[in-house]
Amino acid sequence: MSFKVVHTYALPDVDHGEDLIKSFDATLIKGIWPNEDEIIRNTKGADAVIGVGSRQPFNRTVLQTLVDCRIIAGIAIGHEAVDLAAATDFGIAVTNVPDYCLDEVSGLVIGLMLALGHKIPQIDKAVRERQINFTGDQKTRKEIGYPMFRMRDQTLGIVGLGKIGTATALKARGLGMRVIAYDPYVFHGVMESRGVDPVDFDTLLRESDFISLHTPLTDETHSMFGDEEFKRMKPTCYFINTARGRCVDEPTLIRALEEGHIAGAGLDVTFKEPIAADNPLLKMHNVLLTGHSAFYSTSSNEELYYKPMTQVVMALNGEWPLYGLNPEAKEKWLKRWGKEA
Repeated sequence: MSFKVVHTYALPDVDHGEDLIKSFDATLIKGIWPNEDEIIRNTKGADAVIGVGSRQPFNRTVLQTLVDCRIIAGIAIGHEAVDLAAATDFGIAVTNVPDYCLDEVSGLVIGLMLALGHKIPQIDKAVRERQINFTGDQKTRKEIGYPMFRMRDQTLGIVGLGKIGTATALKARGLGMRVIAYDPYVFHGVMESRGVDPVDFDTLLRESDFISLHTPLTDETHSMFGDEEFKRMKPTCYFINTARGRCVDEPTLIRALEEGHIAGAGLDVTFKEPIAADNPLLKMHNVLLTGHSAFYSTSSNEELYYKPMTQVVMALNGEWPLYGLNPEAKEKWLKRWGKEA
């Protein structure tokens, strides 16, 4: 049996796992097609499609044209641009790459916490511009360093205790921090087994010295941090977002920073990406911006582009893919494509 695999976001000089399908009678078609019409035109007759599930429009209009397609293999953790309900209706498996950058994102969160909590950017700037020295200089300590706290005396509040949230919690525990979390989809006993105290959302807002957001972008999480949430946080609290910019109402975040409702922010993601040149966040000394780089290392980047093909191979073999996001489609899928079908 011959197969047609279409890669809709194939970058040059990247290993997309092409060797994995050499044992199949498969044709691989590669290109970069960002919009709906291009995707429909180039994926006609595809048995498997690889694309960026967080950006490319795999909506119902596109999916209904993929009459022979077994799988949409996403290149990302996020999959907000894929209509999972439609994929389930059409019996198409949808996957992401949920584990490729756990260490990178959680590590950046810890780095942002340390940089913000120890006021590293402000001190570095003062040293370069004025050659300040904290030793014996009470005025400089008060001007730049106050308040500064021991990390082991601080509480980290995690919103969304999935894989990355859990990795972040374990690293924070290594710093001696108290870790609390809000996630209505994780059992309290599971949180406690990870050394994390489960709390409700309001308690997390009130008690945290750092809040780190680790949720997917859904209707439920869109703008979940807004004016009321920032006002309930400590004025000494730092807000960190390595999830999605649209989970935060950005104008109210800016206002909270300007009015001192929170101490600062570490933002890997913003509402508009790349960030606009006139965004007020760019001029705030207590804000760190990392340009959606949290996922990146040379190792994670290789996994990101390679792993979707492993899911394609499973699907072509008649196996439900390991990273399947729509298990509701599994029974229908196996009846049509499974090894025993």
